[in-house]
Amino acid sequence: MKHKVPVFSCIVMVILGLAPTVLVTQYYDIIPNRTVIQWDVLGRMTVIGTRASSVLLVANFAALAGLAGAFLALWRHQALAAAQSLRPFLILNLSQIVAINLTCIMLVTQALGLKLAIKPMILPAMAVLLFAAGVLLWRAEGVQRFSVTRAAGVLLGGAGCGLLVFNGFASPQVVGYYATAFALLAMAAAALPARAG
Repeated sequence: MKHKVPVFSCIVMVILGLAPTVLVTQYYDIIPNRTVIQWDVLGRMTVIGTRASSVLLVANFAALAGLAGAFLALWRHQALAAAQSLRPFLILNLSQIVAINLTCIMLVTQALGLKLAIKPMILPAMAVLLFAAGVLLWRAEGVQRFSVTRAAGVLLGGAGCGLLVFNGFASPQVVGYYATAFALLAMAAAALPARAG
C-alpha cells in the first residue's frame, strides 16, 4: 500500500533546522556578552562567559539533524509508515530541533539582555523527544511481546513522562504550563497509531 510522502513535515524540519544557525550567525559577536555568575561553597565567585563557537556548533547540529531527518523521512517513508513509525520518527526529529532552537534562542536573548521566559519550554520539548524515541523502540520489534528494545522503549517513554511531570511542578511560569500541554498533545500524536487506509 502506498503511503503519503511527508513533504510538508520535511520542509518544516529543514527550515527549523537551519533557523538557529542563521540566528547565531547574526548575533555571533554579541553572544560572549552572556555571562553566568557562580559561587562555590567557600564563597568564591566565578564569572563564566558563553563561547560563541560552542553555541554555533549546537546550532549547526540542528541544521544537520533537520537535513538528515528530512532525508531519512523521504527515503524510508514507506518502511516507516508500514511499521507505524513515521509519525513518531517525525515528532522525534522535530522535537529535537525545537529543543535546540529554544536553547539557541535563550542564549542569544540573554546575551542581548532580554528577559524572555524561554527556559521553561525546553524541558517539554526534551520530554517529547524521549517519549517519541520510546515509541519508536517499542514499535521496532513488531509483534514480539518482550525484548530489550521494548524495555528500552518503556524506559525512554517513562523518562519522557517523568520529565514532563517534573516540568509541570518545577516551572512556575505560565509559558511552562502551555508548553507542557502542547507536549502532551505531541506525545499523544506519537503514541496513537496511524489511520488504516
